[in-house]
Amino acid sequence: MAYAIMRISKCKTGAVSRIEKHHERKKDVYKSNPDIDVSRSDLNFHIKEPPDNYRKFIKKRIEEVGCRTRKDSVVMQDSICTASPEFFKGKTSRQKEDFFRMAYRFYVKTFGEDNIISAVVHLDERTPHMHVCFVPITKDGKLSSKTVIGGPAGLVKLQDGFYSHMLYKFPELQRGIPKRITHRKHLPTYLFKNADMLMEHFEEISQAINDISVIKSKEKKAQAIELISRYAPEMAKMKEQIKSVDKYVEGLHREIRDEKDVSEHWLGQTKKLEEEVKKKDVKIYELQAKQKELQETINRIPPRVLKDLDELERARRKTITRDDWTR
Repeated sequence: MAYAIMRISKCKTGAVSRIEKHHERKKDVYKSNPDIDVSRSDLNFHIKEPPDNYRKFIKKRIEEVGCRTRKDSVVMQDSICTASPEFFKGKTSRQKEDFFRMAYRFYVKTFGEDNIISAVVHLDERTPHMHVCFVPITKDGKLSSKTVIGGPAGLVKLQDGFYSHMLYKFPELQRGIPKRITHRKHLPTYLFKNADMLMEHFEEISQAINDISVIKSKEKKAQAIELISRYAPEMAKMKEQIKSVDKYVEGLHREIRDEKDVSEHWLGQTKKLEEEVKKKDVKIYELQAKQKELQETINRIPPRVLKDLDELERARRKTITRDDWTR
């Protein structure tokens, strides 16, 4: 069963350039999202290419309609649309493009093409998806995310509309359960990858921590500190990751409780949701166990030392070129 997926988030001025760099692939390295395969980024394509950088487009569009703005105004909506991975299996490049062109027509009809900054399809990640960024300008020429999107309830209506729009050409799609009903929380893939990477080197990290306290040789002690510093940023994140995972597990179980209380419209999906949660639980609990075991070891490093190593390693990584990362 394949689901139509569409999400929209608010962006203030300070976030615009960062989002542009990600969507338009203007960075050499994407440490926050290891799923991006830069060797495939040339497969990405625009349905609407930005005529200028995002901030200039937004400024020009706001001036055109004469909108009043504040320092904390929401100046851009960042939307992602896709379908669940099984939908794209076996699809040709042309069929994938047809899906996103159909989706783009929904954005034009709903938000106005004059307000759309960019619509770019990413094929360099695991699941094809399209990012559509637009300025939230109302029909009467006001800058208002609240009016254009309509808050959580309005977003659900927009998602219903997106699903109905896509169903016309892709009848195999299903409407996903709204997040307001499931309270679903998405756990970033990098949490798994970070934990797996650290656990892969668990023995040598543990040995290095032991060596620092028992080895008398300055040379060997320096080698142990160098090895620990290599993983310092990832280790520094570990406590927050464990909190994220714990909250995610709670959210999964809350889905089951809440799903049983909602209207008949959604009850048919309860069994499928329970099976999905059970499968996720296994992986989540394994991740929790790995992280907590590693955290116990990391806790043996004095916090000040770990902080210093983290800062040094982050500074070193900023000097690394793209070629270095792809070797």
